[in-house]
Parts: sequence; structure tokens; C-alpha cells
Amino acid sequence: MHVHEIPTRPPGRRPGRALGLLLLGLACATAPPGDPLRYRLAGSGSHWDVVGADRVLEDLEPRYPDFFAIVLDPSRSDEPNLLRLREDLESRPTTRRNFDALNAVAIAYFEINHRAESQRGEMGFLSGGFRVAKLAAVPWRAYGDVEDPRLRDAILDFFEDAASGEKLGSTASRGRLVDVVQSLARKERDPARLARIESIAARMRAAHGDAPR
Repeated sequence: MHVHEIPTRPPGRRPGRALGLLLLGLACATAPPGDPLRYRLAGSGSHWDVVGADRVLEDLEPRYPDFFAIVLDPSRSDEPNLLRLREDLESRPTTRRNFDALNAVAIAYFEINHRAESQRGEMGFLSGGFRVAKLAAVPWRAYGDVEDPRLRDAILDFFEDAASGEKLGSTASRGRLVDVVQSLARKERDPARLARIESIAARMRAAHGDAPR
């Protein structure tokens, strides 16, 4: 946390105006994130807890406390229960609940994938890989069951993010998602989303030569 000195008030400036500007600045700094009905981790850089002013993990952790208690604790080897997240992601009608589940799964995916990749050559790499595969299967399965185009687009946003290699550990692991992404085409009839699926899979294949399996 940075502590800023409060400058002295210039002569002639009314205290009421200065106070109003200060309160406005504080309101902007603490403003809630944008529309939560979307994939929220795009553009987060190499990490996956905060995207600008959008504190995604802090927002979602109270909603899935037991899930994140396992995911965020490297000392725990027990499997997180994915049933509630799967039910939330596939629920109808589409509400914030669906998108919260998707973003929670995405955070867990990148968290555990990064941890597994840092343990290559060790037992943790194999066990982490199995957990990552189970997490990726949640949005993969949901894609065939949900019809809301916003939710389908958000699921593709997640896979596109994983394909970008931007998140820590995802460059080495994205090759393992090629078949998963490609198989989404069998569940899609919209030409624009079909083209997008092919594009994501193509980028994964192109990068696969540099990404060890």
C-alpha cells in the first residue's frame, strides 16, 4: 500500500470543492467492477486473482469457500468438490450464478495448473495434471448443455485465455487442451462460434511445438 502525502490546499480554493473532488476520487477507486455476466479473467496478465480494479478472487471466494479452501492451499491433496460449480454453470435461466461458477473454475484451473507445472518431474506434476483436466472438463461439458450465447461466448473466452499462454504455467500446458477445444465444434452450430473454436484450436496447435506435453 502506498501512502501519499496530502498536499496543502492552494490559496483561494474552497474546502467544499476540494472535499467533493476527494470523495469523488474515493468513489471511483472503490467502484464495483463492470458487468459480472462475463468471463472476468481476460487481460489479467500473468496472474488470475485481480483484473485492474476487478478483484475477482476476493469477490468469488465467499461464494465457494470450501472449494477455494482446497484450491488455494498447496498442502492439501484432497479433491475439490466440483458438483456445485457444475450445477451452477449449467443452471437455467442464465444468471450471475452461471458466470460466477465459470470464473471460479477458471481461477482454480490456472492456480492448480501453475502449481503442477512448477513441479515437473515430481509426483505433484501428475496429480496436478489430473486435477486440471477435471477442471477443464466442467466448462467443456457445460458448453453442450447451455444455450445462452453469452455463456457460450464466455466459455470460449476461458479456453481462449488458456490458449494465449499469458497466464503463468499455461504456455507449457496449452497443447494438452487442443483436442478439448476442437471437440467443442461438435456441440456448436453457430458459424461465428465455430470459426472461433477453429481459430483457438489452430493457435494451440501452432504453439504446441514449443509446449511440451
